[in-house]
Amino acid sequence: MILKELNLISFGKFQNKRLNLVEGLNIFYGENESGKTTIHNFIDGMFYGFLKPYATKRYYLEEYEKYRPWNGNQYVGILKFIKNGKIYRIERDFDRGEVKVYDEVTGKDITDEIDNGDKVKVHLPGLYFFDFNTTVYKNTISIKQLGNRIDSTLSTEVKDRLANISTSLDDEISVKQAISHLEKELDKIGTDRAYTKPYGRSLVRLDELKEKRKLALEKQKEYNKLIEEFNILREKIEHEGKEIYELKTQLEKAEMLAKKKIYEDALALKEEIKLLDGKIENLKPYSNLSFDDYTKSLRLDNDKESLNREIGELSFKICSLEYKLKEKELERDGEFIDGIRVEELFNDMNTYNEMEEEKNHLILDNQQNRLETLNGELKNLKDRTNKSKVKGNIFIFLSIASLGLALINPLLVILALPFAGLFFASKKSRKELFKELEDLNKNIEKMILEEDGRKDRINKIEKHQSEIILKYNCSTKLELNRLYEDIRLKQINQSQRLETIKLLKAKLKETKSVLEAKEKEKKEKVYQFESILYKNNSSTLEEFKKGLDKNQNYKNLLIDRKGKIEVIDRILGNTTLEELKNQLSIYNDEYFQDIDQLDLYIIKDEIKSKEENLSTTKDTCSRLEERINNLNKEVELLIDIEEEISRVEDKIQHFENRIKSIEIAKSTIEDISQEIHSQFAPKINKEVSNLINLISGGKYEQVKINEDLNITIENPSTKEIIDIDSLSGGTIDQLYFALRFSIISSMKGDNLPLILDDCFIQYDGDRLENILSFLGDMSNEKQILLFTCHHREKEILDRLGLKYNLVNLS
Repeated sequence: MILKELNLISFGKFQNKRLNLVEGLNIFYGENESGKTTIHNFIDGMFYGFLKPYATKRYYLEEYEKYRPWNGNQYVGILKFIKNGKIYRIERDFDRGEVKVYDEVTGKDITDEIDNGDKVKVHLPGLYFFDFNTTVYKNTISIKQLGNRIDSTLSTEVKDRLANISTSLDDEISVKQAISHLEKELDKIGTDRAYTKPYGRSLVRLDELKEKRKLALEKQKEYNKLIEEFNILREKIEHEGKEIYELKTQLEKAEMLAKKKIYEDALALKEEIKLLDGKIENLKPYSNLSFDDYTKSLRLDNDKESLNREIGELSFKICSLEYKLKEKELERDGEFIDGIRVEELFNDMNTYNEMEEEKNHLILDNQQNRLETLNGELKNLKDRTNKSKVKGNIFIFLSIASLGLALINPLLVILALPFAGLFFASKKSRKELFKELEDLNKNIEKMILEEDGRKDRINKIEKHQSEIILKYNCSTKLELNRLYEDIRLKQINQSQRLETIKLLKAKLKETKSVLEAKEKEKKEKVYQFESILYKNNSSTLEEFKKGLDKNQNYKNLLIDRKGKIEVIDRILGNTTLEELKNQLSIYNDEYFQDIDQLDLYIIKDEIKSKEENLSTTKDTCSRLEERINNLNKEVELLIDIEEEISRVEDKIQHFENRIKSIEIAKSTIEDISQEIHSQFAPKINKEVSNLINLISGGKYEQVKINEDLNITIENPSTKEIIDIDSLSGGTIDQLYFALRFSIISSMKGDNLPLILDDCFIQYDGDRLENILSFLGDMSNEKQILLFTCHHREKEILDRLGLKYNLVNLS
């Protein structure tokens, strides 16, 4: 296999970085942080996708996130290589987890033709093109800086491949896969504890079937017992049925006897009803008398008596009130006090005060000053009017004079025009003054009339007030006020007597009103009382009471009649006398002779009891029958259970034979695997010893590798076997490098590339020259990619004259 081109479109620090490789030796030189390890891991990621090996789910190694592009762009790359003469192209989108593999020449998508990664269902081109997983890849063809030690899982992979070569000479057949297949077969069959697997499930099924057989045998025993019980119950049901039939025959006779008795009782009741109808007809005139009316008439009679008593009491009360009022009126002299009528004095005093208030108001409304002002305005207006009149006369005179001069000189007529205008203006002004003068005269005349009226009213008030003062022999208002207060105080002392008279009158009036109402109510009660008696054909209460007794007797007879009819209806039920007569007509007296002593109810109770017992027995029998039917199904299944037990036992025997065969095959293959080391160990030991002898310049010659790929070395001086942990770091790196190289040579015949990332940093100059010389020779057979940050590899190669392709990353 030859890697041709690495295209880091977007990976780690690189963007669109394209690297072309050649056959033979390729040296990647770069300072620290220049991206050597990134390119190394890019190759790993393109083939294996940074997926963890042996995982059943998709889990990524830490490199997956480590090399995510720094700028956040897409996470993709392309790798081209040659294998078996064909050029292939791998395109991977790490973000989406997508990978495509193409035939570069034809452009055909061959992704679905390659291995899909087994457990995780992801296409892993490395599994297809290298034919081993990422564990072998990282421990053989890809060696990182200070990473020469072997992974613990590599020994299993190596033994598997070596076993294939030693036994079948076909590395496509895997011993590990064979063992895995056998274990899967065992897992499919399962163990006696794996109850979900066929073998364990069959064992469980066998136990279940045996338990079912045990239960079925118990059911069969129960079935036989129930059959016996069922037959006994059937005989009991038949016997009880006959007894019930005989009782029902007796019941039929007893029922006919009962019907005969009902018929006779109904006829007797019919005769009794006929007698009742005659009595009812005689009492029918009293049927409409109302007990409610009688109760009401009693109440009205009582009310009438009560009203008579109340009327008598009210009449006596009226006489008493009239007597008391007459006594109080004989004492009446309260209208005059000191010879003065009190009410008249109070009225005159009120009149005097009202007139006094009116007089004060009239005095305040004096218009004399206003009248004098208007007279002054009138005098002034008359003067203006006279002056205007004089001016008008002058203007008219001048106008006439101007017209006269115009006769002498026509041009002088112009002089008449201004005087004429002034005349008309003066006339208009005078007219307005006359109008104003007229209005003012009217106002003055009106005001004079009002003032005269005011004075006249004041005089009348004063005259009337004087008359009031003189009427009560007073000289001034002050004396009148004193008289008024005197009389008012005396009048207060007499108010109680007057109030008593007033109350007596009111009470007398109220009592007369009540008496009138009571007499009216009595009249209405008497009318209602007489109306009720008339309505019930009675003239007195005693007569009404006797009629009610007959009415009650009438009602009792009706109730008795109704009761007898109900008895007839009840005893007849849904039948009629005519039907009973027809039913009984077919039986003679002899039919009823032997059943006189039968009790219908006892027979019914006995039938009911026996029918209940029969029903219970039938229910028990039905349940037994149902149980028997169910058990019969289970008993019938016993044969099927026995047959299935036989089949399951055969299946279990088959599984046990199969398990034994697989265990034998597995043991045989494992024995073969144990022989692998003894077969291939000498060859690997020899190749590792030769290579370490070359690298160390002959210092170490004998190396031993055990089946777990642990290394020991022979001390050339003492010939003792020593552990490599006691050697220098550089020597340990050389030993593991030799082991890796020998392993890949033993496992794979193809010339796979060898990728080395600064794995010689612990080599001294001589050993580095030896290993580079060896790699130079090997580069003729396989492609080698060497990553380094030192110049000494280039210098040694140049000194040795070896060809190489330098890829400068700095």
